[in-house]
Amino acid sequence: MQTAQQLMPVPFYGDTVVLVGKGNEPLVAMKPIVVNMGLDWKSQHAKVMEKYSSTMVEITIVAEDGKMREMTCLPLRKLPAWLYSISPNKVKPELRDKIIRYQEECDDALWDYWSKRSDAHHTGSPNITQQIALSRHRIALLKELQRTLNRVIRATIQEEITQLSAKLGLSLPDVDNIGIAAPPDSDILADFWAALRHLDSKGVQYNHAIKTTLLAFRLEELAKHFKANDTNIKLDAAMIRALKNCSSPRYLNHNHAVHSAIKRNTVKCWVFEALPEIES
Repeated sequence: MQTAQQLMPVPFYGDTVVLVGKGNEPLVAMKPIVVNMGLDWKSQHAKVMEKYSSTMVEITIVAEDGKMREMTCLPLRKLPAWLYSISPNKVKPELRDKIIRYQEECDDALWDYWSKRSDAHHTGSPNITQQIALSRHRIALLKELQRTLNRVIRATIQEEITQLSAKLGLSLPDVDNIGIAAPPDSDILADFWAALRHLDSKGVQYNHAIKTTLLAFRLEELAKHFKANDTNIKLDAAMIRALKNCSSPRYLNHNHAVHSAIKRNTVKCWVFEALPEIES
């Protein structure tokens, strides 16, 4: 999956079509055009994949609202071929004029926009419309950065904010201190499993599983054990997410009824494959 750096909404007779800048080649996001023309995206997506697979590009991009989105794109030079593959005589009568307009004018409008954008890029002077669009996109990215904890997504957003700030001649915000980047799940889980081994060394009973191949615990009990044994582990949302994605030991269930080896009754537990032993 490739990551594009620029998303350019382009007005077209009251609609918005989307150019995606990928290096020096303009791409066209296909779904907005298909939807604007009143066509079925599912069938047209299959058609694009079948007939244009050699040039089609699937791109993950930071969209104008700051969120990560996947887009199916064609090079702009290939757009006319797809447009003229749509027969106006085979669609609903109310769609014919619009489809003909797209066929006759859309690619030229996009080429015109791309050319002007390229000239502005080389001169370093975006026009007022472009400045407004870039400024709105920058603000949306800053808001998304405030909400986002994933480090990879934050790095992508930060890179684009840096580029937009330079393009607009604005100072770069202190992006490292906007929101808090979460540590990787691997770091969170390493601390968690180390804390369980610490409880083991203290003889604390927390595993409700009777089967030796399973590990079953209750988070509320672990919180008390961690506190009693001076272990600073936060059982917060990041930890919950990391536990559910854990593959070693493998996560099985977080609300499973287990006949407790500790209490001798049935309790609801988080269940994993048994925690592996550390070789000495």
